Amino acid sequence: MTVNGNEGRRSGWLGRVFRQRLAEHEAIRRERFENVMARARAVAEVDPLGLSTLVRLISAPLQARATTSLVFQPVHGARSTYDLSDFFGTLLARVTAEGGTADQVSVHLTEARYSLRLGRDPILAVPWSESSLTNAIANIGHSRCMGEWRADFNHKVELLLPFGLTLVHGGNHSLAAGITNAEGAVVAETVTDLAPLYGHVRYDGVSMIRMHDGFNLWTPVDEELGILFEIGRLMLEHGVRYDAQVAADNESNRDESDESFPICYRVLVDGQDTGYSLSGSGATRALLQAEIEPGSAEARSVIVEGAAFTHRNRAGEDRRVVLEHYGRRPLVDDLERVAHLSIYGKD
Repeated sequence: MTVNGNEGRRSGWLGRVFRQRLAEHEAIRRERFENVMARARAVAEVDPLGLSTLVRLISAPLQARATTSLVFQPVHGARSTYDLSDFFGTLLARVTAEGGTADQVSVHLTEARYSLRLGRDPILAVPWSESSLTNAIANIGHSRCMGEWRADFNHKVELLLPFGLTLVHGGNHSLAAGITNAEGAVVAETVTDLAPLYGHVRYDGVSMIRMHDGFNLWTPVDEELGILFEIGRLMLEHGVRYDAQVAADNESNRDESDESFPICYRVLVDGQDTGYSLSGSGATRALLQAEIEPGSAEARSVIVEGAAFTHRNRAGEDRRVVLEHYGRRPLVDDLERVAHLSIYGKD
């Protein structure tokens, strides 16, 4: 009985400590929320359009945690990608007195398309594969083998209005590289307007609260989500939305050049087709390595007429290289990346 009594008292003490710490955490979170909203109201008084800049400011640590989740954690410790359930607990959360869910109340703008600039607009890319993230970081970007970041059909993002946070549903790894390098733009072809939710849900600094009965729907793990939601309310009150640019009619997430095919060159080494192609910049770099001046008559004979030139590989062996115009093939930006034994021998 004494042992059980001691265990009971210890359990009660631990419970009190837990509740006290939880209360302290909630108090700190509410204070941070009020500080941000005070700043938001001050910005709105000067110019409501400045709220978009505040959104980017508040989103910065959230975006950083999303992008670096896999870097700081073992692969199984990386968080999952974000969606609306991170705001409301579940897409099936009933938010209206009639039982309407968060997803049902939101409006999907089927005709809206916005161009989002990586490195500027708050995009929550969450890499989850170690190999894919390594390849993206190593290969994508200015002067890297795959060149500067470009959108393709794999990139699928959802813009949340009015506050402008963007969720990623495809292309997390390459988007993480583009965000970090601040290169490129992606088109949000899925746009969700949360404006109708503001009559039913509010964030109180800790949790998302259903307004008609005061029910606690969900406590977002990331406080920035709730804060951004309430900045969105202020935006609605002032008649503004996040300042994302409307996408041009010809802008899309498809990798298309002005021509039918990209400028690239089939690579033949000692008469053997390697199965790869070089980009235009990769061909220029290869010529420079061979001490051929770009724009010279010799360079034109190589890239226009298909004349051969000599490339010395890492093993110190000279190989006869021919570049031929071609359409689409696996595209690289560095001759050293054409991984074929006939070029390099053994390093």
